[in-house]
Amino acid sequence: MLQTSVEGIWVLQALVGVESMPVALQLKPFIPSAHGDLIVETTAGRQPIARTAQYQSLVEAGVIDDRGAVDPIVADWMTVLGRPEREVVLRIRRPDAPATETAGPTVAERVMVICRHRRFLAMAARNGADMVIGGVGEAEEADKQIAHMCRMLLPAFGEHPPADIDGFNLPKDLLTSAVDAAGGKGPEAMAAALRSLGLGPWEVEVLQAGSGLDTSAMAVVIVIDHVPEARPHPRVLTVADTEYGRISLSTTTAADGREWMAVFPATPTSLRDDLADLLAVPQLT
Repeated sequence: MLQTSVEGIWVLQALVGVESMPVALQLKPFIPSAHGDLIVETTAGRQPIARTAQYQSLVEAGVIDDRGAVDPIVADWMTVLGRPEREVVLRIRRPDAPATETAGPTVAERVMVICRHRRFLAMAARNGADMVIGGVGEAEEADKQIAHMCRMLLPAFGEHPPADIDGFNLPKDLLTSAVDAAGGKGPEAMAAALRSLGLGPWEVEVLQAGSGLDTSAMAVVIVIDHVPEARPHPRVLTVADTEYGRISLSTTTAADGREWMAVFPATPTSLRDDLADLLAVPQLT
């Protein structure tokens, strides 16, 4: 693994020739027509990229040699991240600062992306201005690729006890309509909308707890295929950590084509199964 910064990643993009990185990372593109001379703006004016602090930090880390060449392993990671056939994006939000008299609660967000190019897998994670990139594995078989990705993704969820609910399934269209209709009208309106779908008071309370920015954490996993344009899969896995425990929300499609939302307590085993099931969706064409 390589720990660096947002600016350090851009230096690697420039040296390896990776024009763009996964959108979820919100990184500046490298544009050869604009940056091909490797002269960049700094607080000291325009300077060769080799004179920047970010470049020197990568030299000190052993990533760039005295000839300006990037370590081949790191270059391979960057190539996979810049040319994905499939991306798996994990976005996590956690409480940051509580509400004040003048502002609502704030959250801290971080993101991890795993990219697959042919049989190669690499990851990049961003937390503020800090970046980590690394290899995830290499495999031809889909099940082994999924195992590699789960091994990298699961620790990012952390640990939390499962919620004490039985779990339930709801038609996704009805749930979406009810939530949209109650949106912005306060917690009582949202609770009434959920009860109208047949949920009991306890299920409503647990489900609503996942929306509290200052009392819950939430992780969302999506899959994006490049065919060659980026196309996200409609299936999404959401995991919410609340004061009542951890729940998972995932979508499934019935034989008649109707989509259902499954809400269940999330144990370590069920989370791994839900994640592997999502990662196994067929490649879009």
